[in-house]
Amino acid sequence: MTTTLRGARLDAPEVPTGQIVLQPPPQLEPNEGAGGVLMNAIPMLGSLGSIVLVATMGRSTGGRGFIAAGMFLFATLGFIVVQLDRQRKQRAQQVTGSRTEYLRYLANVRKVAREAADQQRRALTWHHPDPASLPSLADERSRVWEHGPSDPDFLHVRYGLCAQPLSLELVPPESTPIDQVDPASASALHRLLVVHRLQPDLPASVDLRAFDRVEVCGAEEPARALARSLICSATAFHSPDQLVVAVLASDQHLAHWDWVKWLPHAQSAQQSDAVGPMRMVSTSLSDLAALLPPDLGERPRFGADERPATPHLLLVIDGGELPPGNHVVPPDGLHGVTLLDLPERWDELEDATRLRIQLEGEPTGGRVPVLALRLREEPVRASADQCSLATAEAFARRLTPLHTIASGVAEPGTGEIAGPADFMELLALGDVHSFDPAAAWRPRPARDRLRVPIGLGEAGSVVHLDIKESAQQGMGPHGLVIGATGSGKSEFLRTLVLGLALTHSPSS
Repeated sequence: MTTTLRGARLDAPEVPTGQIVLQPPPQLEPNEGAGGVLMNAIPMLGSLGSIVLVATMGRSTGGRGFIAAGMFLFATLGFIVVQLDRQRKQRAQQVTGSRTEYLRYLANVRKVAREAADQQRRALTWHHPDPASLPSLADERSRVWEHGPSDPDFLHVRYGLCAQPLSLELVPPESTPIDQVDPASASALHRLLVVHRLQPDLPASVDLRAFDRVEVCGAEEPARALARSLICSATAFHSPDQLVVAVLASDQHLAHWDWVKWLPHAQSAQQSDAVGPMRMVSTSLSDLAALLPPDLGERPRFGADERPATPHLLLVIDGGELPPGNHVVPPDGLHGVTLLDLPERWDELEDATRLRIQLEGEPTGGRVPVLALRLREEPVRASADQCSLATAEAFARRLTPLHTIASGVAEPGTGEIAGPADFMELLALGDVHSFDPAAAWRPRPARDRLRVPIGLGEAGSVVHLDIKESAQQGMGPHGLVIGATGSGKSEFLRTLVLGLALTHSPSS
């Protein structure tokens, strides 16, 4: 029996989709050259006969005949030169006009591409924020655990930044011989495609359901920092009902995972100890198996075409022994189980169901260069996230009060439930003598408005009454209290009103 605080999904920016089929660059018109001018000058060339006649008659007319012949020849040559210059200017104007129009078209496409790139970056950053912002997100609570099984981003976990194609596809035109198109326009089209088809430093994610094992290979500390980032990103947006986290570590590495005890996702629903549900962090595979979901033994092998298993298990292995013949996870994997392995040694990748994130250098600027490797696929270069131990623990501590796994047990023969009996404890307000209205009446997320605990249910779980409209994820503002007459109904109503008054300011 669990009590879960589930984040309400806000209006998130969407990744733009579609495609733009680009127009081809303008083609160059064939150049007629001097031949076209000569064709236009043929009628004038007929006057050469007159020039020859005038020149031969120059003997009888004297020098005036030669002057006249020279004028005829000058006029003809002048006409040809003028026609050549005119043709050159007309061609230049035509090319310049087509080029200007095409460059204006590319400018509009470039504007659309930039707007789509900005929207794509905002959407991906919204869905997969930087690990450094997760403690603030957990403290604000409005988006915690917002991804459900029907969400397209369900179990998609960020691991870093990498170059990705623009979501708005730019389709190049059919190729044309380079000597037939305007070179300036073709160069502008090429630059547009080179600059905008691939966007740098976009959040990159991995689908945990697609791999039975994710290996983080490299130096110990950067590898653990990346593993912490993966775990925090996964638990920030997936509730403990949908995702559980367990750690199998060696004795010398166990201290690195002490922070996991604060995650609600690492609390076992099977066993409890003196402080509540046992934490699924252990150095023994046998001890850890007793804390894991009981249906693991009934799940099919990895790759089975079945509905997603719930909850999905993210099992972290840091120096722990997971022998091939173990009774928890077989060598070929389990449906709904992903191993996050930090191996000390690794061989060639031979399994298509595994993803290897291989660290390639030292961390710089809070990131480390990596190669994401998968069998028979091109490696992906990325900058992997790094999450410090302090950030991970701060994030986990903020999630702790948002989900309670029932540890109260009915006393044998009495039917009484062990659990918080004081009403102020139910409200998480502490001692009534130290009640602070400023802290109790702090602004609440929309999902927590008009929601108040009214008692204990089965196995000590806290029962809430939410009198918001059902459209606001509440139970509705109307109800009926039935039962025997007496002080019980009045006591219940007083409890409800008092709970609302202690947790909500008069202005709300």
